[in-house]
Amino acid sequence: VSINISKPGITKGQHWHNSKWELFIVVAGHGLIQERNINTGETVEFEVSGDKIEAVHMVPGWTHNIINLSETENLVTVMTCNEIFNPNHPDTFFEPV
Repeated sequence: VSINISKPGITKGQHWHNSKWELFIVVAGHGLIQERNINTGETVEFEVSGDKIEAVHMVPGWTHNIINLSETENLVTVMTCNEIFNPNHPDTFFEPV
């Protein structure tokens, strides 16, 4: 489990995984999570906020990002995944949504 803080207007992510999945839970601020299937091009978006806490699942084969939509507030996100980071096999591949 990690806590990620994004400054106003910042986009983070822009990557996908072969086997790793992640859960993002925004606990403060207002943001947008975007995902795109790298094989089919299908896209989904989730508007998220600390006012309505929910978990959004990032699954293998979907490139994803999270954008802080606020001009003044930080976006605070709790993140967890099913695999510990392995620097020899990072399973993280850059690809814009």
